[in-house]
Amino acid sequence: MVDQELPEQEDFASHPQVEGAERAPDLSDLDDEVSLVDIMSVLLRQRVIILRAVVVFTVIGLFFALTTSSVYTSSASFLPEGSGGAQSGAVALAQQFGFSLGDGGGERSPEFYADLVASDEILRQVVTRSFPRTPTEEGSDEVDLFTHYEVVGATEEERIERAVYALSRDLTVATDRDTGIVRFSVTTSDPLLSRGMAALVLELVNDFDLTTRRSQANAERLFSGERLTQLTGELREVEDSLMNFSLENRLFGNSPSLQLEFERLQRAVARREALVTSLAQAHESARIEEVRNTPVITLIESPRVPAIRDPRGRVTTVAVGLFTGMILGVFLAFVRNYREADRMKEDPQLAELSVLWSEAVNDVTRLFRRSSR
Repeated sequence: MVDQELPEQEDFASHPQVEGAERAPDLSDLDDEVSLVDIMSVLLRQRVIILRAVVVFTVIGLFFALTTSSVYTSSASFLPEGSGGAQSGAVALAQQFGFSLGDGGGERSPEFYADLVASDEILRQVVTRSFPRTPTEEGSDEVDLFTHYEVVGATEEERIERAVYALSRDLTVATDRDTGIVRFSVTTSDPLLSRGMAALVLELVNDFDLTTRRSQANAERLFSGERLTQLTGELREVEDSLMNFSLENRLFGNSPSLQLEFERLQRAVARREALVTSLAQAHESARIEEVRNTPVITLIESPRVPAIRDPRGRVTTVAVGLFTGMILGVFLAFVRNYREADRMKEDPQLAELSVLWSEAVNDVTRLFRRSSR
């Protein structure tokens, strides 16, 4: 056999690459990745702008911390109660007529009182009063809220609305769903003023509740009184009918029809008597509630004059300014570095000038170091 000549090996590079084979990493692709060294170099290169931003915002935070005025908070808390007698009388009266009123609106939730504390009805009465304040050399011992909040307006109504808006920002209300306790606080720049405003809000809430409950009791008294007069007349008529029947029919035991009529009249009298008794109780309860002047809320914490001012958060304010300056400084540093890099790519001469300038600065720095030794 004649040996066949093998073909000369072709250059490996001339063969097409096999699909799926691993490709050697391209070094040019690594240039686009940002490493930790690149980030640190940018921060060090642009350290001046970062330091300036940190200093500026720290100074701003320090300014706000030092110029923030002292404030004092006076707090109060109370527990709402049910309406009591008038409510039970109204429910009993409705049940006698076959109606079910449930609570009838007598039980008021803590959320109702929280909304009442912050309502315009209460706040408008507060802003029109004067309150004692800490005596000063320039001012008097009392101040109204128009002067305190420095509100101005073309009309009295406009001034009241502006003062109400200012007061609503100083008033905080919260409720505890588990205990039903309502808490509120008033914060001003004067401890006596904070206490006076909180005490007045508590008094107005109690007065409002008493007034509305008295009004409800008055309406129930009038209704129960009219209905009681009606039922008393009906009871007399039925009693008279029963008496006349007994006089006319002395012996009716042997007559089933007369016996049935007698029992029917007895049931009518008993039913009217029960209604009259229930209405009389409801009427008496409504009369008591109408003249009731005891508080309907249980005071848990009375407003006091705060002896210590509220924390002003100076350290927090300065820290916020410091971190804000750092974040903004780093952002500006990368923006400035990006613009400089683009500018150098567009103009090679500018890039070369930047390199020469850096070398010159280094040479001058080394020269001064040597001369100082």
